[in-house]
Amino acid sequence: KLQFLYFIGAKMLKMKSQIVRRWCTTMAGLHTEITRLRAALQEKEALLKSVEQEHPSEAPPAGEPFFSVPDCNHMFCTSPLVQSQGFTNTKWCNIADLSPVMEGETVNVRARISTLRAGKVVFMVLRQKTHTLQGVLKVDVEQGIDKDCLKWVASLPSESIVDVTGTVVVPGKPVLGCSKSEVELKLSKVHLISASKPILPFMVADAAGTTDINVQLPTRLNTRWLDMRTPANNAIWSLQSAVCRYFREFLQTEAFTEIHTPKIISTASEGGSSVFKLEYFKGKDAFLAQSPQLYKQMALQGDLMRVFEIGPLFRAEDSNTHRHLCEFVGLDVEMEIKEHYYEVLNMAEGLFDYIFSMLRTQCQDWIEKVAVQWGHEPFVHQVDEATISSLKLGCIESGRESEDTYKASVSKRNMLRLSYPLAVELLNTTLEEKMGPFEDLSTTNEKILGKLVKKRYGVDFFILDQFPLELRPFYTMPHPTLAGRSNSYDMFIRGEEISSGAQRVHDPQLLLQRAKDLGRDISQISDYIDSFKLGAWPHGGFGVGLERVVMLYLGVPNIRLCSMFPRDPQRTTP
Repeated sequence: KLQFLYFIGAKMLKMKSQIVRRWCTTMAGLHTEITRLRAALQEKEALLKSVEQEHPSEAPPAGEPFFSVPDCNHMFCTSPLVQSQGFTNTKWCNIADLSPVMEGETVNVRARISTLRAGKVVFMVLRQKTHTLQGVLKVDVEQGIDKDCLKWVASLPSESIVDVTGTVVVPGKPVLGCSKSEVELKLSKVHLISASKPILPFMVADAAGTTDINVQLPTRLNTRWLDMRTPANNAIWSLQSAVCRYFREFLQTEAFTEIHTPKIISTASEGGSSVFKLEYFKGKDAFLAQSPQLYKQMALQGDLMRVFEIGPLFRAEDSNTHRHLCEFVGLDVEMEIKEHYYEVLNMAEGLFDYIFSMLRTQCQDWIEKVAVQWGHEPFVHQVDEATISSLKLGCIESGRESEDTYKASVSKRNMLRLSYPLAVELLNTTLEEKMGPFEDLSTTNEKILGKLVKKRYGVDFFILDQFPLELRPFYTMPHPTLAGRSNSYDMFIRGEEISSGAQRVHDPQLLLQRAKDLGRDISQISDYIDSFKLGAWPHGGFGVGLERVVMLYLGVPNIRLCSMFPRDPQRTTP
């Protein structure tokens, strides 16, 4: 059948169709993968058959794997099901904690079998999260380890979970391919805790990018729990957790209160059609929240003054792009202001400065593991002093006027701010089809702007403000002096938006008028508008997409790689 497919592919290739060329390449890759898996299966079957021939009385009943042993009285066997039968004082060691100073110590480790190489000696690479360690098993008659023990261990499928006991040894040469290269274990006991299927949907090493085989993204996502085991993916989840932790840490030190707003709401919080409608409530409309926006603002009018939230958000957008999801994690902030929305921007810059600095100083090991697979350009979020001086950038806090051609300024943290009109001017220096000052930024132009900013100012993070009012939601405060502009802003990483925010309208009459001007059904937001009629604090805020921040900070090519179980227009499983 494969020969027939190749014949057809070769004939169609004469048409010089790019699609056909890709199809033939895919088929060639499929043939390579099938051949590799078939060879692996034959090797396993031959090994099991040789053991069964030498020990026919121990051969398992039909349908059961050879390594399914009823008890665990031997050093090399299947352990009974862990069912909380007892509780011992066994001391367990993490692979990450092993070091040469422990040479000669006997340790117990529970880990996955990453790979096995068998001959006169069995080499077993054990894995815990992103840490790997080599275990070595040799025939040792005095210790009761014979060839049968080696054959049994060699028959264990990759990705199985085992308990091993061994002596810490410092090898003569570093163990290549293991994160713990300076030590290895001389194994004396292996108990199988949970067996993997012998044939995997794909090899973790292939998904990790360490081989020539390319595992396609849909294949990875269909068996996400296996894909998550690669070093890069494991590091991504740790980094995602770290971003949330640093987000929360900074805001709590700034007297913010964490809140939890409803995710089933009676009106589309952002307006428009990109909303999931629920049919559960009889006679009433209900939707999944696009953002906590209206509730953040109402919480401020309840005198909480400074609030934040970390929670799921939902967008029914038919966007099958590298950066859009139907469900994502929102990091939202709202705060009272005294005079100017710059107070919010100062807080945002302090927040991101803290997050980026902590990632750089505390999470470098994880960043490097992601970089091994996906590459990583060093992330820069502060303008250096030489650039500030040479371009004569303005300073927000001191009031120093910018003499830069595009009137760029920096805060006390040296983080860059540009106004929307002048960012358009910068863009127009390279665009063949010039943008108007009130046009919306396309995705392509965002990326071009990011490159221009990087080239001119040397940073990957920047803020744009004074967006056209017609491009922003009804609750956005109009600019006091610039007609058609607004007190709004977006934040960008590597030329892609990660956050949007604004000073909000706190005057109920102006809010009502803005809602009417944009065609909002006032009856659906009456509670929200009423919350400003009993005295309202001036305020502003912003919302951030967690997965997008992680994706762009790390330089990962697709946001689905930064969502544990992504939801997009094509995917609701697993």
